[in-house]
Amino acid sequence: MTDPPRPILDAESVRMFKRGCKLIDEGCEEDKEEFRRIRLALHRRLGLKPWHENVFDVDDAAPDNPHRFREWKWVKSLRDQLAELAWPRPRLVREDEQRDEAGDASQAEPPP
Repeated sequence: MTDPPRPILDAESVRMFKRGCKLIDEGCEEDKEEFRRIRLALHRRLGLKPWHENVFDVDDAAPDNPHRFREWKWVKSLRDQLAELAWPRPRLVREDEQRDEAGDASQAEPPP
């Protein structure tokens, strides 16, 4: 048995995800052909099968059916990765790193 193809989490996938999320926020997902097209294209691009949940529809709560858990976990992971790529959170800097960076900035650079 071969492994399923790795999903393509590239700039185009992120763009499609962001656009689909924007359409959902605007309440246009049910009656817009554009959303249906993006939803299907991204589902295929991620290598998901027809029985997989769509990244736009996956719930945060795990399914009760243990046979569906693995599939749910995979799609949820893809959604989380797409969200992180679409809206990256700023990296938290520890207090000691801030002091180090401040010290580096105050030191003069050596002459060329």
